Amino acid sequence: MLIFYLIFAGATLALIPICKRIGLISHMTTLSMLVLLASSLSLYPDIINSGNLSFINGMFEIDSLNYIQLVLIAVVSLIVSMYSYGYINHEIEEKKIDGFYARVYYFLLNLFVLSMLVVALSSNVIVMWMGLEATTLSTAFLIGFNRHELSLEAAWKYVIICSVGIALGLIGIVFFLFSIENASYEVTNWSYLMQNYGIINPEVAKYAFVFIFIGIATKAGLAPMHTWLPDAHSESPSPISAMMSGVLLNLALYYIIRFHMIFKNIEGFENDRYLFLIFGFISLFISSFSILRQKNYKRLLAFSSVENMGIISIGIGMGSNLAIYGAILHSIIHAFGKTLLFLVSGNILNVYGTKKIEKVRNMIKVMPINAILLILGVLVITGVPPFASFISEYSILTSMIIESNYLLAGLYLVCLLIVFAGFINVFINMVFTYDETLLKRSDMDKRNIMPLIVTLAVITYISFFQDGIDPIINGAVSLIN
Repeated sequence: MLIFYLIFAGATLALIPICKRIGLISHMTTLSMLVLLASSLSLYPDIINSGNLSFINGMFEIDSLNYIQLVLIAVVSLIVSMYSYGYINHEIEEKKIDGFYARVYYFLLNLFVLSMLVVALSSNVIVMWMGLEATTLSTAFLIGFNRHELSLEAAWKYVIICSVGIALGLIGIVFFLFSIENASYEVTNWSYLMQNYGIINPEVAKYAFVFIFIGIATKAGLAPMHTWLPDAHSESPSPISAMMSGVLLNLALYYIIRFHMIFKNIEGFENDRYLFLIFGFISLFISSFSILRQKNYKRLLAFSSVENMGIISIGIGMGSNLAIYGAILHSIIHAFGKTLLFLVSGNILNVYGTKKIEKVRNMIKVMPINAILLILGVLVITGVPPFASFISEYSILTSMIIESNYLLAGLYLVCLLIVFAGFINVFINMVFTYDETLLKRSDMDKRNIMPLIVTLAVITYISFFQDGIDPIINGAVSLIN
């Protein structure tokens, strides 16, 4: 079924350079993402029944773990492509871009999705790395899309820091392959490595994992390698921020987890999970206090991404089934919660014309629909019941308490409370602080709302009908642990 998406995506990429009708290009992109979603969902029964699917002589494999990544890419990309139609039209109306740059946007957006699919579906260690590097190249131009000083600086910072990280990851992969006796082409295949981990030399492999973890964790936005992320997310177009935060960060961490699944079986590597814990808590600690002093709401959302990647990393590092379940569930709900918030931030920027928190006031009067969606998004991302983020964060906390890690549990809980207080303080002020100059409802409040409602519907389904996704999450947990 995925072949149909490749046909539509190829047709869209071929159409973009020659077609001057931006609306047609936008609709073709949305149709491609719809086909991708339909193809992904059609695989669900086979994944549940067989646990693993293989395509093109094993070049691409799908199991419960990367099936989650596939669906996240499909759903978020569809939502973003729907939102991009109104977003790009508004940019053209305001004469911020012309038809050429609109076509560049859609060309890079489609390449971004294709490169993420390579990372998610490839069974080859090297090909996955190449896909991850391709995401850097495609998103770098999207981060600098607005072509002003700050966005270009953010794009360069992103390219330099992430390229260094990806290069360190490649060094780790080289060390990893060097650690394998009688290496052949088969040793680049995940399934082969999972079944034949005994051929790996532990003495060399321990250096490999450190390089891989630190290098790829740079792309995942874990602190202290996160310095590119606040600038990139705050300066890129809002729909691209949504995809980077909601999907790309997850994919980078997924790549590390794949290596963890191999290394944890090797004698002497039982404690490699502590790397997840250490960098997870560093990320949680730094981001929670950074959130308190932000003056730019998109930058604040970017630090929230660092926090949430820290939470996911901590869940993996705890190592119990309950904690890993919480980590995977959190990666899913974070993807849609952050997508909702970044898309709302795009609407706020269009109306208020600023990213400064202090200049956005009285949203409940100016943008009542967006204000409600913003409040709901904040509740989702800060783990307030009844949303699934509460269950995911509570699962990780419970795992710590069960294992008598009371100090970690206390630190974890304090950081979550700091983040909650910071978010509530900022966004409640933006929504409810009275300003006599901002009393009239904006005509743009109803524009580009449908993608946000779709995102909220997905969040609601995940939160209230969790039984529908539990089989695939439990399958992923069994693979990791």
